[in-house]
Amino acid sequence: MSSCLRSFVGAPSLWYPVSEASVTLLGTQAVRWRKPRWVPVAPSKKFKIPPRKITPPEEVHELRRLNNNYNTQMRALRHHLTQEKKRTADTSELAMQQVAQEEEEHQRLMEYNRQENLRVAALREERVRKEYEAELARVEASKVKQAQKAAAAEEEALRIINETQEFVKTFIKREDLEKAIEEAMANPKDYNFAIDQDGHVLRGHNTCVEDVDEKDREKLESRVLI
Repeated sequence: MSSCLRSFVGAPSLWYPVSEASVTLLGTQAVRWRKPRWVPVAPSKKFKIPPRKITPPEEVHELRRLNNNYNTQMRALRHHLTQEKKRTADTSELAMQQVAQEEEEHQRLMEYNRQENLRVAALREERVRKEYEAELARVEASKVKQAQKAAAAEEEALRIINETQEFVKTFIKREDLEKAIEEAMANPKDYNFAIDQDGHVLRGHNTCVEDVDEKDREKLESRVLI
């Protein structure tokens, strides 16, 4: 006989086994009583044999058919997975073919890479050679230009030296200074000039137009401003 007992939480343990209890809102727990293992069978049930359940033959046949179908499907599935594993394994024929194809593709790409490296190297060497030749031509042109500049500068320096030497010859020496002063006082030079309306230049301070012949008159060059 089964019954329900209620005990407070924290109460001393009972002498009989209990199942897992669920705590209620009031702080108590419901315990279902169970018979201990050492208690024998009740006298009322000691010689009672429960009736055997009889399954209909149709149901047994249907269950056997469903079980056979399940076993067949699972056996086919296991066989399919086993064959697929063997087919895709590393040592399978398909895997070996894939490895051979990958190796062939790798070798083809390596050969293409080598050929491409040779082509690029040839182009690079040609470009470097052209750049080297262009640099040599530029250096030679620069040398020629520098030589021309140096020659022009030397010619200009020689010209300036010659002009300076010629100009130095006009210098008055210290011992000839009094003689030069006397000649300058004896032959004064007039740097004044005038220009008439016709553009004639009249040299001298007291020079008149009538004093200079028309053929000997100096005339300014006319320039047209644009």
